[in-house]
This record gives sequence, C-alpha cells and structure tokens, in this order.
Amino acid sequence: MSMNESFTWLRIETANSPPQGRSGHSAVVYNGSMYIFGGLGEFRFNDLLKFDFESHTWTEIKPSDESKVPSKRCKHSACIYQNMMYIFGGWDSSGKLNDMYRYIFDRNEWEMVPCSNSPSARSAHSVAIYQNHMYLFGGIGDNKFNDMHRFSFKTNQWSLVNQRNPPPRRSSYGGAHIYNDRLYIVCGLGCGKFNDCHSFDFRTLEWTEEKYSENSRVIPAKRGRHTCILADKNLYMFGGYVGIQRSNELFVLNLETKQWKQIKSNSSTPTAREGHSAILYNGYMWLFGGWHDNGWYNDIHILGPL
Repeated sequence: MSMNESFTWLRIETANSPPQGRSGHSAVVYNGSMYIFGGLGEFRFNDLLKFDFESHTWTEIKPSDESKVPSKRCKHSACIYQNMMYIFGGWDSSGKLNDMYRYIFDRNEWEMVPCSNSPSARSAHSVAIYQNHMYLFGGIGDNKFNDMHRFSFKTNQWSLVNQRNPPPRRSSYGGAHIYNDRLYIVCGLGCGKFNDCHSFDFRTLEWTEEKYSENSRVIPAKRGRHTCILADKNLYMFGGYVGIQRSNELFVLNLETKQWKQIKSNSSTPTAREGHSAILYNGYMWLFGGWHDNGWYNDIHILGPL
C-alpha cells in the first residue's frame, strides 16, 4: 500500500483468557498460529503458548515430557526451521545462557541440542535463517557483542563468521531481517543508543552502514527493545526504549530507497512499550505484550494490511 494511506490499529479481543503479561519473550509463526515462549513478568517464564489467528484463542501447550523444557528465561532468540522451533541463549536465574533447545511440533517434545563451538553466553541477540543456516549477531553477555556466528542445522555445529567492518557492539535491536540476500539490523542499545541501520552481505561477509535518504521526512530517535517486521521491501518499527521513556511510534524504512517515514495511526494505537514481540502473518503485523513503567502487557494488536 502507499504510505499516504492511513494504517489502522485494531485491538484483538481474545476468545479466552490471555496468558500473564510479559516482555522479553519470543514469538514465531508456525502452521497458522503464533507461538510465544518464556519471557519476564512477575517472574520468569518457560511456558509455551499458542495463539490461533483464526479463532483468537490462547492455549498453553504442556509438552509430553516436562523434564526437558528449557529453564525459565527471557531475551532469548527463537526461529523456525522445518517442523521445529530452535531456542538459543537468553537470561535465566543463573545468568546469561548459551544453550540450544528445539521444540518438535509434531511430537510435542522439547530436546536439548548438543552443539559444538557455541557462541559465548548472551541475551538480547538476534537470529535469522539463510540457506539452511542460522546466523546470530550481537547481544549482551559479559559485554555488548558485535560478533556473528553461523549454526548448521545438519551438523549442529556453530562457527564464527569472519565478518568485515561489523557495526558497533549492540543488543536489543529489533531483530535481524533478510532482504535481497542481505541481513539488516536497525537501532539498538550499545554504549548509549543507536538509530543507524547496517546490512550484511552473505557473499562478501562485509557489513555496510546504510545512509538514510535525504528525502526521509524523519529519522527515528535512538532506541532499543523495539520490534521490526519486514513486509515486502518495508521494515516497520514500533515502540521501544527511547531516551528515558517508552515509545508507541510507528516508523517504516524502505530498504530500496533507504527512506524513513513516520506513520501517524489512529486512536487505537497500542500504549507505549518495550520488550514486546511483533510478527507478520497474512499481511498484518501482530503485536503482543511488552513492558511499561506500570507493568507488563498481555494484549494483542494488529496493524494492516501492510
């Protein structure tokens, strides 16, 4: 759609009680449902929750063997590969983690993945899948990171990517997004905050800082703990931690023209928040949860069609 048209936010009324409010959880889409794992609320969680997009129903999934469930954690990463969800790292009561688990949907079963050469323990990193490998960038452990690691689903081996010209160290940068054989990251928390955009070329292993178009009507303020989703060539960024407050602004970055626009939306815009999740399903952005000074959210909002 053209950027001049108005976007409409809609709060989704769920058919049954939503899960407890939380932030720093993961959200993925599999087989017509959104799956939420873990996060931080009144305490840390390691529950697996399914939200059905058609019926607007929440279900807590009890695995066949509860002894294999990952520890309660937040700020981990999650991605879908084939019929499995892979969880890496995050932060539990013992500290930062570098373990790997997978949830096998067909068997309703968790298993720990024995990996070699794992990245150092961290949280608030991001992963993306490209050509049957998972690429992990950044995060925070004993320091902020700007390293990149590649995981082979075939061999369960990690390897360090010999990247060139990496961005400054950072965490909480709204995910890693792949467009036209490049991986993009936007904003984030490092020594201070960022409002830059960097892209990684899988062929040359080189990072480039993307210069924003002079036609940008606005450059978003520096932020972290926001979300981004990629729809076609547009990266939609919502909310996050800006200055000393939370945001509920919506921006879009065209990855072809490198032009930012702010989208003024209607009165049903979600309240300001950080640490929420956002996914793309059926042409809409689905936003869940997050945190503000007055507590944790468990609401769902959709935006679109994008």
